[in-house]
Amino acid sequence: MFELFKSTPFQDSELGEFHRSGGRWKGRIALPPGVFPLSLAGDRNAPRVRAIELARELRVRFPIFLSQIQDGLFQHYLPYKEAIEAGELPDSHHLQIASASDVWRHVKPAHVLIEPFKGQDVEVAFSTEWDIEHTVAATFSDWQFIELNGSVGGI
Repeated sequence: MFELFKSTPFQDSELGEFHRSGGRWKGRIALPPGVFPLSLAGDRNAPRVRAIELARELRVRFPIFLSQIQDGLFQHYLPYKEAIEAGELPDSHHLQIASASDVWRHVKPAHVLIEPFKGQDVEVAFSTEWDIEHTVAATFSDWQFIELNGSVGGI
């Protein structure tokens, strides 16, 4: 009976196949530093055209923002480094990152969320070794870097 309400998978020639789940179209997108789960806004029939366009464009534009993102990730790490040095974190947190360019070894893809009608069009989130309770997301609107938010939930 529930098959009647199930959306047909959506195929994009550049981004691949998407399945509807939880009110969004789910797929995958390859960006530095890896492959991210991708969620696009849309209705029961297909992702929004603008969401597809933004996802395609993200693959081209994202490398431009890597330096800003790595600097933001390093700034997010610094309070943890200070807490480690002060002995305020247990031994399991003895992570040492010397410079912003070193953050990528300690970061994994978490998700990409594209909702072009919410003001912050694109969110690219990372899991970090120093803050295992949260994801850290770079948000963009009209391809302007808005912020690096250190308390983003999952999608």
